[in-house]
Amino acid sequence: MSAKQAGRLLTQRRFAPLFILFQAGTFNDNTLKNALIALITFGGFVFMSDLPSAIRVPVAALIFTGPFTVLCAIAGQIADKIDRGVIFRWVKRAEVLIMLLAAVGFALKNVHILALCLGLMGAQSAFFSPTKNAVLPQWLDEKELITGNALMSGFQFAILLVGTVIGLGVLKFGTPMISAILVALAIIGWIAAEMTPPAPAPKPDLKINYEPVTATINVLKRAFESPDVLRPLLGIAWFYGLSTVFVTTFPDYVASVMGYEEGVLMIMLASSTVSILIGSMITMIAGNWKLWGPESVGLSALGISGVTLFVLALYLLPSPTYAGAEAFGPVSDFLANPQTPMFMAVIIGASIFNGMFVVPLQAMAQRRADPAARARLMSAGSVLLNLFVNLTTFGLIGLAALKVAPKLPFLMIVLGSAIVAAYAIYRTIRPIRRYVTED
Repeated sequence: MSAKQAGRLLTQRRFAPLFILFQAGTFNDNTLKNALIALITFGGFVFMSDLPSAIRVPVAALIFTGPFTVLCAIAGQIADKIDRGVIFRWVKRAEVLIMLLAAVGFALKNVHILALCLGLMGAQSAFFSPTKNAVLPQWLDEKELITGNALMSGFQFAILLVGTVIGLGVLKFGTPMISAILVALAIIGWIAAEMTPPAPAPKPDLKINYEPVTATINVLKRAFESPDVLRPLLGIAWFYGLSTVFVTTFPDYVASVMGYEEGVLMIMLASSTVSILIGSMITMIAGNWKLWGPESVGLSALGISGVTLFVLALYLLPSPTYAGAEAFGPVSDFLANPQTPMFMAVIIGASIFNGMFVVPLQAMAQRRADPAARARLMSAGSVLLNLFVNLTTFGLIGLAALKVAPKLPFLMIVLGSAIVAAYAIYRTIRPIRRYVTED
């Protein structure tokens, strides 16, 4: 049934334009971010030159997530006040202008213009994210939510893969090609946004609080007053927090600890991304099975349990390292290393289970949220997500400054995921016990 739903949704106006504009924006966000990281890490571009690369890369990542966090609560209010299709159109028009400015930055080889564009994309994404999560239950039936979220999230990671490869390959592909692709994808996203159907706002008379601190406090307060919505939002936030550890740690880990070139980083990130897509597709097919209990809580519990075990193996097992004379080891040496197969197996396993963990949570939060305040609740989720991402990033900066063991971030994932897994298993078992007692 889910496969048929997927095919049907991808041909309908209530989903297809949103799917296209979301994937186009995802590509541009990730390509620009990874191009900036590649230029800093491997290209010798000067950016905060007084800091070691292990700190510069997380700081570069904060350029995107900082504006997102600040503006998200305001964006959630706007998405409950204004037609959501209108928001999509304005967001994508802004993206075209930002990508044109990024093309100028690439042409001038000015890393500061690129950093500005990355921050502007973070601000643009702040308006898109809660709007997207609020409109899915508005355009989709309840039984279609897991399928819709699996398609959005699963292919998001496939697009992230392409964006990662192209962004990290900026030194090989050349900046003119990167610029042309970014501008073209922004235009495609804009065209798709113009085709979205109306999505009337539930609170057109809502008075918007434009002060970011109090607006953020208010939406978080609303979320904490809705614990059934808060729980999956916290799970989603943890998913992005642990993903941040991988994405932010791997570039310097590959270069400084393993001693390999950026091609090895591409292989690792590509394998992880495709595996998350596989996990999402598994969820799309099996997510509505009664085996997993109400709202597929059991599938989410299985997912985070698998993440815990595989990342524990990643922490305990030795990583392949390069011992040759070149500055960075080639991909061929990495592939021939006897430690590589097991190393890649645990990355793939953790990523598959990660995809199985997050998709049910997304549908759960959207389904449970009050329609009259759904965008604000989803913006609270985005705030929590970015708080997790930013705290994780600052934590990585602190660990790098303290010069702790390079694998310590993986142990942090294991400990945090074990706590989340224990709670998810408890939430899975508790309804079963209640059902047995009542029967």
